[in-house]
Order: sequence, then C-alpha cells, then structure tokens
Amino acid sequence: MEKVFNYKQNKKTDKGKCREKCSIDIYHYDDTLILELSYLFTYMRFDESNQNEFELKRRVETEHRLSIDLKSSDFRVFTQTTNKGFLGGNKSSNGRDHKNKFSQLEDITSVGFFGGSKKGSTWGVKYRKKTEEAWNLIREIIQPRIKDEYLSKKGYHKVEIDPLYDLIVDFHLDKKNIKGHDLIYIDIQEDYPKQKYLKNNDRKFVPAVLEQYGIKNRQFIGSINNNDEGMPIIIKSLNYFSKLFGDNYIDYMNKIDWHLHCYKSPPNRKVHPLKNETEKRNMVKLIRRWEEEGLRLNTDLTSDGTLIMSLYRLFELRNKIEKRGIELKFTATKDSELDTLFEKWESLRKYLQKGYRVRYLFPEDFVKYVEQPIKVGDVIYQPKVLSKEEEFKVEGHIMKNCMGNQFAHGIASIFISLRKGKRWVDVQYRKGKKTMCYGKANSPTPSDFKSAIDTLNKRMSNFDKVKWVKEKYDLI
Repeated sequence: MEKVFNYKQNKKTDKGKCREKCSIDIYHYDDTLILELSYLFTYMRFDESNQNEFELKRRVETEHRLSIDLKSSDFRVFTQTTNKGFLGGNKSSNGRDHKNKFSQLEDITSVGFFGGSKKGSTWGVKYRKKTEEAWNLIREIIQPRIKDEYLSKKGYHKVEIDPLYDLIVDFHLDKKNIKGHDLIYIDIQEDYPKQKYLKNNDRKFVPAVLEQYGIKNRQFIGSINNNDEGMPIIIKSLNYFSKLFGDNYIDYMNKIDWHLHCYKSPPNRKVHPLKNETEKRNMVKLIRRWEEEGLRLNTDLTSDGTLIMSLYRLFELRNKIEKRGIELKFTATKDSELDTLFEKWESLRKYLQKGYRVRYLFPEDFVKYVEQPIKVGDVIYQPKVLSKEEEFKVEGHIMKNCMGNQFAHGIASIFISLRKGKRWVDVQYRKGKKTMCYGKANSPTPSDFKSAIDTLNKRMSNFDKVKWVKEKYDLI
C-alpha cells in the first residue's frame, strides 16, 4: 500500500497551555483508497508555585479512518475518541466501525477532514491549503471512475460545504446504478433501499425507499422529486407522519401541510400510530395550528421546537406509561394543549415511579376565602391558589414563564393565578404581602387587572401568619 499524501501539523495556543497535533495520510493501491485522520488536543495548566508541575491536564484524541473499495464503491468508516480527563480518568468511546454508513461518512469528511475536528476555530491557512491539496488528489483518483457523463464532469470545486462527501455519494450511486434525487445526500444518511425494492422501481431511490416503508404513492414521489417549497423533505420523517394515521394515512396527509414538518429526522425508526379516528382528527387540528401561538424553542418537550420531535417524545412517554396498564388519550389540538398534555403525562410518570405525588396543604378556610371570585363591574376575576407540583408546571407552560420551576419555592411563598377568561396574571405573596406580579411571558401587569389585584392584596393581608405544610398524597 503506497502512501500518496502525508501532512502533519503541531500548534500551540493560549500561551502554550494548549497543544494540538493533526495528521492526514492517504494510501492508494489498485482498487483501494484509504484516508486516515488523527487529531490530538491537550490542555495543561501549570501549578503557580511550581512551573514544572501541572495543576490540570487534559488530553483528547480522535482517530478517523475511511477505506473505499474503488471497484465496488463500498466503504468502511471507523471513528474513535479517547478522552483523558483532568483527574486522570480515561474515557474512551467504543470504536465505531461500519460499512456504507453515510451519516458517519459525513461526520468524517465534514467535521473531521474539512473541519479538523474543531469547533469555533481552525487550524489556519496552511491546514486549509493542505486539505485542499488532499481533496484534489482524492477527486483525481475517484472521479475518472464515474461512468455517468454529468457526474464524471461535475465541478465539485463549486460545492461549498463538503465536496468530498458529495463525491463519494455520487461515486457510490453510480457504481450501484441507483438513480438519486436532489436530497439524496441527506436521505441516504437515514435510509438505504434493499435490492428487491430497487429492482421493483427501476433502481430509483425515492420510490424504492417509499415502498420499503409501505407508503409509496405518486403524490409522495412527485413531491419529493419536485420539491420547490424551500424545505427539505426527509423520507424517514414523511414515514413517521404517515404512520401516525394508519392505513388511511393519505386521506389525513392531504389535510395538512406535511411538507413543512419533514425537514427534521426522528431519532430512530420507531412509529406511533394513533389509536382511533378521534385522535387522528385532533392531530390534524394540531398540525394545522402549529406555532399559531408563537415560535417554539427550548420547551420541555424538545429543545429544537420541531413538531416531529415533540410528537416523538410525547408518544414515547405514553408508551412507557401504558405498559403499567393505564390508558391515555391524545386530546391536544394546539401547541399549549400539547405542552399541558405532556406535563400531565410526565407528572403521572413521576408519580408511578415515586409512588406518590407532592403538594402544599393550606388551611381550608384560607383557600375558600382567597379563591372567592372577584367582581369588578361586570367582569369576574377568578383567583386560584397553586398547591400541586403539576399545577405549577401547567401554569408555567400557559404563561410562558418560570412558574414551572417555582414549586420548590412554595415552601416559603404563596403563588396565586388570577384569571380573567383566557388572560391570567401570576402573583406571589410572602407573609401576606405581594412580592411579585407579572402577566404572560413576564410582561407588566395589565392595567385592567389592577382593581382585582388590590382586592386580592387585601384578602391576603388577613392571612399574614397563615401556615401550610408540604405533603405526599395519592400513595400507591
């Protein structure tokens, strides 16, 4: 095996505290091409009293290996990271060694080769020039072996993000005689059609994968091949939404803008069919009204705010609870109802796990007096003393504030939700005095709530010495 390219680089940063090493090696012999990458990062902090000793030391080493059979276009990818921490402990991930795994291939070419296994910084101009040299060498070896006329002349230098990955995908499809589509570079990371489905579909990737999932139809094929919506349609995601609606999925998919929600892949191939027509109708309403109430980011359901991850987590939670013999119904028809449903189910999960619920127990006469409706003119305001852990969670979701995390502070303060129809404010009291009051999303208190809050303040002033306890209830 002949080494046709080699590059090594050493670098010191942060006044010598950080030392970095990298190496790129390319081997080529007959029908085999191998790319080996190695990246070493060390951090050292010297002891202030003894500059010859290290107070802290860390070492992270990552190895990548890509081996391509130039005759068949099959490839193997290997990645391993070893992390020696500050306290001397070694954490080494199991080496990932896979055949034709395109998601790992993209990680090696994009994050490893072009990115240098670094985030937020680079190895510098010299590294960039050397990777460009190595990339051109690989292209000169692979591209002449592509038979397709267009791909054999494709200007990969115009590919801005990851030309090496695109080249290997094109080479693989050409050798396997698979007909791709515009988003083949994304979809092939999630799905690879079996030979019998390729044979059934004239070796076309899209219909083959759709048939493999059992959702092949002209509408889906046309939408994927002629997608002009500006949003990628990932087939794995399309399958997840279709399987929600069961055998008559196409009737329900035609009622929603599913193409707006297929840009994010679910974490695996699990699906969650809805139980009945009522749940399916609720799902259609939810999808149609998605984000009507505002953008969804960093919710308890999912940090990325996507519909598919929100549904995935919700139904995974339902599956876990129903294994305990409890039947749960999907009733959400809008964002806020979905969050509330998740909190109820999550509270139930914790309850089943712990064997009890938690609440604050207030004197009955206090609750009865404070929760009397407040009438201002013809308008009714309804106070609600928050006492249960799940009530705080629901309040936080509806009000889009931190109330969901305030249950622990209920041992010293009393939290009241003052409601006028669908408009609420949250009021906090300590020893009978108001300490905080905010509207939705911590906005200033609406002016039309002022009189009602004054009345509530007077009521609370009568209970400046009220006592309450935290208790477990509903013990299993």
